[in-house]
Amino acid sequence: MKLYKVAVALVVVPIIALVAVLGGADLIAHSRERDIARSAAPAGSRFVRAADVDMLIQERGPASGPPIVFISGVGAWSSTWLPTMDYLAQAGYHCIAVDLPPFGYTSRPADNTYDTGHQALRILGMLDTLKLSRVILVGHSFGGRATVEALMAEPKRFEAAVLVDVALAIDPPPAERGLLGSLIEVPAVARPVIAATATNPWLTGWFLRKFTSRHDALTADRIAVYQRPLSVVGTTQAYGYWLDAFVNDPGLSRSSRSPDYASLSMPVEVIWGRTDGVTPVSEGLRLSRLLPDARMNVLPGIGHIPHVEDNGAFNRALEGFLVRLQGV
Repeated sequence: MKLYKVAVALVVVPIIALVAVLGGADLIAHSRERDIARSAAPAGSRFVRAADVDMLIQERGPASGPPIVFISGVGAWSSTWLPTMDYLAQAGYHCIAVDLPPFGYTSRPADNTYDTGHQALRILGMLDTLKLSRVILVGHSFGGRATVEALMAEPKRFEAAVLVDVALAIDPPPAERGLLGSLIEVPAVARPVIAATATNPWLTGWFLRKFTSRHDALTADRIAVYQRPLSVVGTTQAYGYWLDAFVNDPGLSRSSRSPDYASLSMPVEVIWGRTDGVTPVSEGLRLSRLLPDARMNVLPGIGHIPHVEDNGAFNRALEGFLVRLQGV
């Protein structure tokens, strides 16, 4: 009987401790997420209607310049593009970076829809509001799914595209809802876990190091940029809805089907970090072969976030593509 009690204690005590930690993280997140998006948004930014949300955008360069729109990946937002935007603005480009929900300061959709199709409609809706055409679209990481989906929905609207270490899940196996997918659908389970990890500012630097190779680029100021929107009301809950859409993605979007890539006839630059451990170079090579007019540009010594890890190298790669596009 004594041995039985010891065994039970060895199982129960860690579970209780885990529940306490997660519950505490949830309470801390709730107390931290107090900022109203419109009040806390960075100076100089503005909100525009984008389908069903009010999308935060940041702009650099002359409004009359060729438009380049930047789409961020998981946990990132428009300010992560500012060094590149400032660089290209000097060359006369009209640079626009958006916050794709639930990341950053864009309002969250009322029906909590974060699937690829809805995200693409938000990009297109933003372009409608700004009355932009002949756009160059730049998408990074998970944001590449919505980027490609938007390109496929209205290809004539875009002059060219740049796909940076994009996470596309092309031709995925048949979707099977496992234990993780089922648990994520339960807010009481998902929210504390997300509060302890993804929206926990103490872990932002740790996550960035896992995604990158050039850790010297992850200065305190750079990490603080990623941390800033984590104080917006409802961030952890919104991340939960997004994670549900991500994990339980049925793979039905056009960007998930390899034959549909033949429809993208515009010039595409595929920029990839050689040491990317999240989306390996092999995925970029496959993508470039699927596209009718694509060129692969591999950056040595760089991981999954080239524009953060070596902004100079990324800017040169992007500018080189833009120069070739103009036929200079």
